[in-house]
Amino acid sequence: MDFETLSQWRRAVYCAAMASRNRNHVLLFSDMLKQDAAPFTKLQTKTWAYLEGELKSLDNLERFFNEFDQWQTELLKEQDSFGAEAAQQACQSLYSATYALLDESANDCELVQLSNQQLFTEMADMGSETDELIQRHNEFEREVFDLLTSGKPKRECILAVRKLATEEDESSLGISLD
Repeated sequence: MDFETLSQWRRAVYCAAMASRNRNHVLLFSDMLKQDAAPFTKLQTKTWAYLEGELKSLDNLERFFNEFDQWQTELLKEQDSFGAEAAQQACQSLYSATYALLDESANDCELVQLSNQQLFTEMADMGSETDELIQRHNEFEREVFDLLTSGKPKRECILAVRKLATEEDESSLGISLD
């Protein structure tokens, strides 16, 4: 996947899709720490709303972004566990999605992709069977990239990617909250 060829909104959508797919990591981890995950879910909602054209104010988006950034720093401070790393990866994806909208030169897509791959490597190192999860995640990434480069109208692409990113209850790592 050549992320350098993607436009600003496409980079933001790719990262937002990864955040949406892995939001369970944040919800579970924040719940374990008895923290409210509202800053994550609010920014996620606002980021998609901005991408879909429903939210027009970049200043409004930035306000939620700043609240989220402070919250994630506190949530993950001095945390050293696989759960924290999985939550951090989802937070990083959301941060990167929103930051791509605030700074047109931002491109963290490869970093987001690499951080996902590192989680699979760590799972395998801990003895978990990851082949099926990796295959499923790679297919998801390919579908997102194909939608983003399909040539369809912007809003149609964004809605299709969001639907794809939220239609499964399981995260990339197989985490489900039901």
